Amino acid sequence: MTLETRNYVLTAVEVRAKNENDQAGRASGYAAVFNSDSHDLGGFIERLAPGAFTRSLSEAQAGTRNIYALWAHDTSIPLGSTASGKLILSEDERGLVFDLDVTRFTPAQLSALEDGDLQMSFGFAVREQKWEETPDGGYIRTVSDLDLSEVSFVINPAYPETEAALRSLEAFKDEQIEATPEYRQDTTEMLKRVLAARLRAGR
Repeated sequence: MTLETRNYVLTAVEVRAKNENDQAGRASGYAAVFNSDSHDLGGFIERLAPGAFTRSLSEAQAGTRNIYALWAHDTSIPLGSTASGKLILSEDERGLVFDLDVTRFTPAQLSALEDGDLQMSFGFAVREQKWEETPDGGYIRTVSDLDLSEVSFVINPAYPETEAALRSLEAFKDEQIEATPEYRQDTTEMLKRVLAARLRAGR
């Protein structure tokens, strides 16, 4: 499966300093929101269905999947992970919630987070999705199950990686064309002509 990335505005962010018990400071908020339409991703709009992260989070809790928190998708700058306990991820009715130990943040990174200068991005591969065409000729992709590999804090997010989604969209369009009566009729006529030509050649 091809890895894709999506960017979201960080919402409900809270940064908590170390407390009197000398626990590390932590930051929390929403990394993604359900049922929220994306901007145009190059020919389609995308939304995440409630529960899209459930399987990945269950695997992380069971220890069979390690999900990382990164800075700008850079695997050389890990900020934490579910396996280490520094990153805690959960779902509620609104979306994907993160709670992260900020020990590995630089002062500048932590300041940018506190000032609201960061966005959230995550890397994933789709397991289950549904395409639908809108009345105005556009397309909506609803993702209901995905493999979550990492969440990243970004300042200037790159354009989302949508190659896999666009391939899936083209396949959906082809299926729509093949389902039309005109396509089936044309295919039937073509097969008749091929068969007739073979019969003539065999005489």
